[in-house]
Amino acid sequence: MRQPSLLLYIWSLSTLFLLHFSKVQGKGLLHPSNHTKNVAVILSSSTFYHNYRHSANALAIYQSLKHHGGFTDDNIILMLADEVACNARNPYKDSIYPMGSHSVDLFENVQIDYGGNDVTVDNFFRVLLGRHTRYTPRHQRLHGIDEDTNLFLYMTGHGGDGFFKFRDEEDFTTKDFRGVLEQLQIMKRFRSILYVSDTCQAFTTAPNTAKENKESEMGVLTNVYSIGSSLRTENSYAHHSDSDIGHSVMDRYVYHFVMHMGGFGIAKGEGMWKDMEKMSVKDALVDSMYNSQGVSKLGANVGWSDLGCEKSMDSVPLSDFMVMRQGGGRKLRSTSSGDLSLDKEVFLIHDKVDFGH
Repeated sequence: MRQPSLLLYIWSLSTLFLLHFSKVQGKGLLHPSNHTKNVAVILSSSTFYHNYRHSANALAIYQSLKHHGGFTDDNIILMLADEVACNARNPYKDSIYPMGSHSVDLFENVQIDYGGNDVTVDNFFRVLLGRHTRYTPRHQRLHGIDEDTNLFLYMTGHGGDGFFKFRDEEDFTTKDFRGVLEQLQIMKRFRSILYVSDTCQAFTTAPNTAKENKESEMGVLTNVYSIGSSLRTENSYAHHSDSDIGHSVMDRYVYHFVMHMGGFGIAKGEGMWKDMEKMSVKDALVDSMYNSQGVSKLGANVGWSDLGCEKSMDSVPLSDFMVMRQGGGRKLRSTSSGDLSLDKEVFLIHDKVDFGH
């Protein structure tokens, strides 16, 4: 067999080097959207005091958008199926604490747009589609959204294989949700959507998987990024509980996201919150859920899809969905430290303890 010439050998090495270099250089190269408006819909669909953690999950995202992202209540629809802050069993009235009673109060200055029995599948879909009844109050509507709007959609509660529950009374399926997003696409009510589901088997409700695209008459759903905190057959777990509150107070996915960004109650402009335009959606909401050895911090695996999107998820800055282009945020009450070990009221939940997500 003839040996390759020295010239060919050098050319091959050079080509491999250039390919590797281009991949390294391309990784993390972010491409901000040219959208002009941001809105968010944040939903906790669970009732009863033992689901305290679901309200805390939703409110942690809500407060992060307002404090660090410059969102105002005009740009957020907040849906809480149960106001656990007002529950008679809550030892800290009108407050929700994610890190013990000396930490930040997530219920401070909260505007709930849909609460209690108003948190229904019908109202949720009406918010997205803008098809409200005649006398729906202004604060319960998304205003001025169009094909230049980026929508951040976060949902927490109870779910299963291909469905998401509302108040233990009704649910929507992945097909239902996909149908609504197809209508939004036809109506040109968004530029891009970031959908984050935080339940058991969360990723089974992702609307833009290869399976959903194949089974839809429309075909590919465009510019919808989907993330689920667990895969089919996997559970979503609580992170820690509070001995005074008597229940787990936050799930692992939101806890690890907030801690990755810098913790609860830190001043605006501190931690990694100030660098949201420099980190990708995938880095912040997917990769941060794994340690340096690639082991999940959640007891489950994070599912994600950017099928049908113009840009890959690892090239989209987090700021595209969590930072308003205009406006300011409100400061939360600071806590001295985000370290759980400094608060004796809080203790960790062991792996494989499921609270019935």
